[in-house]
Amino acid sequence: MNKERKNILARTYFISALILLFAVSVFARLIYIQTHDTEKYKNLAKITNFRNVEVKAARGNLYASDGILLATTIIRYDVYMDMKTIRKDLYRENINALCDSLQKMFGKPSHYFYTKLNEGRKKQNQYLKLRKGLDYAQFARLKTFPILNKGQNRGGFIVERRTERIKTISGFGNRTLGFDDERGRAGLEGAFSSYLKGKNGKEIQQRINQKQWKPINVEVEPQDGNDVYTTIDMRIQDIAYSALQEQLEKSEADHGCAIVMDVKTGKIIALTNLQRTPEGFYDDLRNFAVWEAAEPGSTFKSISMLALLDDGYVEPETTVNIGQGYWKYHKYTVRDTHGHGVITLSQVLSQSSNVGIAKMIDKYYLKNPEDFLNKINSWGINKKTGIDIPGESSPYIPKHDKTWSPVTLVWMSFGYGVKLTPLQILTFYNGIANGGKLMKPQLLDKIEQKGTVIEKFTPIVLEEQMASDKAINDLKKMLTYAVETGTSRSIYTPNLSMAGKTGTAQVEYWNKGKGKLYQASFCGFFPAENPEYSCIVVINKPKNGFYGSQAAAPVFKEIAGKIYLKKPLNLPKEDNTRISKNIRQLITKSQKPNINQSTQTVPNVVGYYGKDAIPALENLGLKVVYSGRGKVVEQSIIGFPIKKGMTIYLKLNI
Repeated sequence: MNKERKNILARTYFISALILLFAVSVFARLIYIQTHDTEKYKNLAKITNFRNVEVKAARGNLYASDGILLATTIIRYDVYMDMKTIRKDLYRENINALCDSLQKMFGKPSHYFYTKLNEGRKKQNQYLKLRKGLDYAQFARLKTFPILNKGQNRGGFIVERRTERIKTISGFGNRTLGFDDERGRAGLEGAFSSYLKGKNGKEIQQRINQKQWKPINVEVEPQDGNDVYTTIDMRIQDIAYSALQEQLEKSEADHGCAIVMDVKTGKIIALTNLQRTPEGFYDDLRNFAVWEAAEPGSTFKSISMLALLDDGYVEPETTVNIGQGYWKYHKYTVRDTHGHGVITLSQVLSQSSNVGIAKMIDKYYLKNPEDFLNKINSWGINKKTGIDIPGESSPYIPKHDKTWSPVTLVWMSFGYGVKLTPLQILTFYNGIANGGKLMKPQLLDKIEQKGTVIEKFTPIVLEEQMASDKAINDLKKMLTYAVETGTSRSIYTPNLSMAGKTGTAQVEYWNKGKGKLYQASFCGFFPAENPEYSCIVVINKPKNGFYGSQAAAPVFKEIAGKIYLKKPLNLPKEDNTRISKNIRQLITKSQKPNINQSTQTVPNVVGYYGKDAIPALENLGLKVVYSGRGKVVEQSIIGFPIKKGMTIYLKLNI
């Protein structure tokens, strides 16, 4: 019995010794940590409970050349409360006043906010949502309320800033305007993103719970992006947009585009694309002007004709026999839609004779096709234009290699077997209008930083002299003659001389099940004597009238007439779709508007204080959206006729 008792005591002492040894080792470890690993565990705590996050910079504004705002960034504020931070006496003395203020601002009963805040107080909620999506004026007002006016450390006032990109003008399509987000980059927004995006800042956030973090301190302030001015003229853009849309609806076409270029500089002053939606409306869904490379048809005849003229083989008065309007060539037949007998090359171009141009190209280049290819490729026909916007397709010009067939040269002469985008065709015609100087298409005008120009973009010459002066002048006269007497004579007007060429090309002709589908086009310039503008219009798959003279040329005439004759327009169109959903009209009352309220055009309020300018503009019937505070430093619309419901954007700065 004593022996058993001794064994039990021995085991007890042994276990007790082990427990004591473990306790001593834990105690020793704690002392070691406190004396040796302090920084290590402090850093671990920081990593676990705090984090650094990026604060997105606001993108710069995107403008038309005339200062009209195309896209801007609106800052929104999400407000939360840390109910644990607020002292008891501060909360008890001011909670009723805070709830009354919230009732006046947001329209919900005071007891709604009282109940919500008290429940959050009981739960010690450190991230209680108060309101999201506030504009600057609402945010500035909210932070003056009782308790909230004590800031974050004492009043538990937590603010998160986020940005929202909005389009401001409906006459400028969504796809052409573009984007730079999770979808990738497209359009103007994507092309100029390096200027617009700015530099993100850094912010320290503290963990509230497993899913929520609250901002503590901004370590690096974000630097907002620069403002980008494009070459687009919104007056002309609106003309092109309206004319194209009207014709697409009339012809029930699948899609179309129109581009207007400044002859001397190559600046794109209008760029519009529209496509029919399943609902039967037209919307900007793809940049066909830059992307869609297709067989151009008869607009290519001007390229073939310039090669003949510049190589000295022909004159405008040179004649060719087109017979009865068809020509058997190998096992194929080249056909004309009208005309027969002996005609001049001016008539070949004006009547758009496939037979005439094919016979001349075959006569002078059949033995050495490389001469023709080298000539047209010297004008950059086989290269992209390099326009400063993503998505340009490469042209296709056949090479004299194993892919070359006996009919390739002839079919090329009138625009089949080659592929060019509308922009690439227009660039060539613009070179003719410019006396032979080939200009790079340009969409970027200047970059501004806080109102100061930091970079100005100058025109770029791609080819100083495409062809001889004589060849260029002869072709200009032939294109003028084509409008006055040829296939596009229906658009001739004595008030405005125009030069250009129609194009009608069958598309998807390999797909027999769809029937015959066509692409109608017209490319030219005006005034013919001293060109200021060049323009191309392309209408794809029209149902009502498929010739270039029927579908595309009337759009060219409408654009040219309104630009050159300066007919009055109602500009600009505001985008009511997103604005009505996302921007609340800001209403401010003032005793001293100090702006003539009888004016019928949008006044210039730059330099006025916002408290004076905003109510004055609203009294004129304008919707005002602004950012910042202080004086007006930027204004989206100045001098245009006031339309009911028009929205104007102001940027204020102290």
